Amino acid sequence: MHQKKRDVKAKYQYIGFLPKTVRIKENGFWGINDFEGNEILSSNYIEIFTLSSGYGLIAARDAGFWDVYDYYGNRINNERFEQIYPYYGLFGMTKVKIGDNWGLLNKYGHLIIPAMYKKIEKFGKGIVLQNPNTEIEFIERSELMELKELRTDFKKKIKKPISKKIINLQSKRTRAL
Repeated sequence: MHQKKRDVKAKYQYIGFLPKTVRIKENGFWGINDFEGNEILSSNYIEIFTLSSGYGLIAARDAGFWDVYDYYGNRINNERFEQIYPYYGLFGMTKVKIGDNWGLLNKYGHLIIPAMYKKIEKFGKGIVLQNPNTEIEFIERSELMELKELRTDFKKKIKKPISKKIINLQSKRTRAL
């Protein structure tokens, strides 16, 4: 039995199955298809992955910015992000950076904490937000989960303050015991 040598050129450089989609790499660029082969996002992105919230959101980076898309390939935000931390582990939220400041997206991809903080970190049962003037705000998980889609004027829209306390940090040296 004689086998013919085939000259088969693979269409994709990579195929990875995700819970709701298929991530592909074609000609050095990433895209997303559904399980039936229908294109959700074309292979035009430098990086692409799904967010960890389980709602089928997709983060895709072109030249220098990240965008967030729904499962159908529709862009969710008008904002473009310089950095994105999808596996932030913060109650199904994603930490995003615009300019020098950080904000948070909820599990639906909506900006609930605007990008106006120098630092956002998980702390205990909530998050700590550091303003550019080094003031610190703490938001408990229960308050954070109540926040809906908000924009840069979110402090003006909230009737009750969302921060439990504001602490002015001062530089102090501590001695290890």
